[in-house]
Amino acid sequence: MVEKSPKITTPFRNADIYAQISAKNFRFTGLVAFQKRVRGLLRQMQHPTAGILAAWENIFDKWLALSRQIYSQAADTLDDRSLTEWRNYSGFLASLGGTCLSTRAIIPEETASLGLRWIDKVLLDSFDETLLSRYMKQSVQLLASNNVRIREATRETLSTELCSSLYLPLFETLESELGVLFDSPRTNTSLSIESRIIFAEQAAALLKSIVERLGGPTEIGSPLSIDIGALTLNFAKFLDDLSEGASMLRVKIKICQLCETVTQKKELLNLRHDVRIRNQLLEIIFGWIARPGSPKVDAAISAGARVDEILRLQKDLDKACLKALADLTFRLPLQPAEGQTDADTSDLKSQMFHTYFNRFLSLLNYETTEIGRNEVRLVSPGSEDLMTTPDLAITALSNLLSANIDVGLKHSLGIGYHEDLDIRTAFVKVLCNILIQGTEFNNLSDAAVNEKYDELLQVRIIFYSM
Repeated sequence: MVEKSPKITTPFRNADIYAQISAKNFRFTGLVAFQKRVRGLLRQMQHPTAGILAAWENIFDKWLALSRQIYSQAADTLDDRSLTEWRNYSGFLASLGGTCLSTRAIIPEETASLGLRWIDKVLLDSFDETLLSRYMKQSVQLLASNNVRIREATRETLSTELCSSLYLPLFETLESELGVLFDSPRTNTSLSIESRIIFAEQAAALLKSIVERLGGPTEIGSPLSIDIGALTLNFAKFLDDLSEGASMLRVKIKICQLCETVTQKKELLNLRHDVRIRNQLLEIIFGWIARPGSPKVDAAISAGARVDEILRLQKDLDKACLKALADLTFRLPLQPAEGQTDADTSDLKSQMFHTYFNRFLSLLNYETTEIGRNEVRLVSPGSEDLMTTPDLAITALSNLLSANIDVGLKHSLGIGYHEDLDIRTAFVKVLCNILIQGTEFNNLSDAAVNEKYDELLQVRIIFYSM
């Protein structure tokens, strides 16, 4: 008779993690380092148990009560002990939450008989919403706290310690809260503009940190039901309607950085309506750049900010905008608003190209004559990312022409005859770039392709004969 092997119970499936947590040979420099190590191990926990679920629920109740207590407290009235306790609770919930999802059940029949209280399932003796949704909603609301220590700690916890399986619930909660926090003041008088701006700043930084960490689509769920591109566009639209000021400039810089990160990771994020959203972001973000004669800086100064601070922030924003646009415009066909006929669409697309191309050229000319003598960089000296403002403008011009060669080449060829040598040189760089990265000639007929190449060759001959 063959003897059956003993059944491995769930607690022993986590034995490796428990052994590492209790290891005596671990040396740490302080309590903070020890807490980070423990939370890192909790994120690796794979097998839920009744004890784990009960511990999460118990800590959640304590965390929720403490969160409500400290939500609006001023920084100078919040004692360090309460903040440390709340911070440790936050890290525990974020790290272990992924283990407490019902999808982690290994043997459904066995776990059902144990009556496990999953955090993503509604409990009969609790509220109508799940523990997980209450945790996410409270965490997102803490991003708009008046206490800078609370909102910064919340953002850090969600961006660095949250289990990747909770990214999707977090994005869903952010999308839901956007509808509340960014609602019209006429219908939502309980939230000030300052609170909304604070939320936009913290949420944008949080999204950027999470998106940067993504290594594949499996980390955020498949299929992804939340469009991060649309979230980014909502942030931009919200800020675009507000008056200028030092705080607004700082938040816009963060939105540009988020836009840049999302665009670079768009293959992983499975963005929907990508072309339409990028066209809208192009229009909004370009409007944030202080072009020659722009009243933006004067408006911000009149709002009470220091002149030197506003000038510095606006230059930083200009560079952040161009870096975002250099990524946004890559392989971006310009797309007019919906509801146009085919004939109207072609004319409108040509007008859009004309407008954007001239705008970027004006920036190039402005930078070479004004800012070029005292260039400002967003990065520290020695960084690998040393693209100048003219470089970024040329990249955007190259992208626009490459993706819209059907309407753009005829308009842009005249730039090869520009009286300014710097502009002519920049245009040759644009032509070089689009030939390297490829163009949309494949969408044209054979005759049209030959015509476009002949025109490019003619400009090159003329330029080198000057």
